[in-house]
Amino acid sequence: MASKARQEEAEAARAKAMLAVQAIFDRWNKVADHVEYQGFELHVMRTGKVLDASLGPPSSVYRKSDYDTEEAAAVAAPIVPGPAILATSTCSLYVDGRYSNMNGVMHGGGYGVIFDMMTTTALGPLARPGFWDYLGGVSRTLNISYLKPCPLNSTVIVHAHVYHVGRTMALIKGWMTSEDGQTVYATCDHHKVAMATPQHHLVHRVKWDEQWEEASDGKDTKGAKL
Repeated sequence: MASKARQEEAEAARAKAMLAVQAIFDRWNKVADHVEYQGFELHVMRTGKVLDASLGPPSSVYRKSDYDTEEAAAVAAPIVPGPAILATSTCSLYVDGRYSNMNGVMHGGGYGVIFDMMTTTALGPLARPGFWDYLGGVSRTLNISYLKPCPLNSTVIVHAHVYHVGRTMALIKGWMTSEDGQTVYATCDHHKVAMATPQHHLVHRVKWDEQWEEASDGKDTKGAKL
């Protein structure tokens, strides 16, 4: 019974984290519709799909406390060491000819816009009103390591893990893989600087706003700490 309860709790937490990530896509598209925006990240935000998200380590990272015994934990999955993962997102995108270079594979700039937008979504589960809300500020640096050429007319998966978030700075690590996960095309370190979201963007409401209104129960959550 305890294991079932933990599983249900984990599923509810995952659904909430995915809603937070989806809210970034949803609000971006509402804003873009309102101003008839045609920028170069349009395709990423129009067609990107949220596959998974978490507040804390992803579901693939297991803890001994999730199981009744150490033996059960060892059978289920290894314990993953390393720095704490604060939040994650996993998104997919179909890469077509608009991302191509003259060699018939994805242009390096294509990796850049995909990583820029999709790694930022990992901040969604950590967001509060006035704290990394919406697109989470602006990029300070985006360092990409190109490992293998990405073929056109294929689906890529972008994984993003938040390793640091404060009032002014955040660090997200990302990697882009083939749909089957067997090929890593590129990795990145994405440093972000927090900036206030324009109020005329926040007037476009999404389901995540309702979550925070319920959670705050009438209290002011602006600038709330983690």
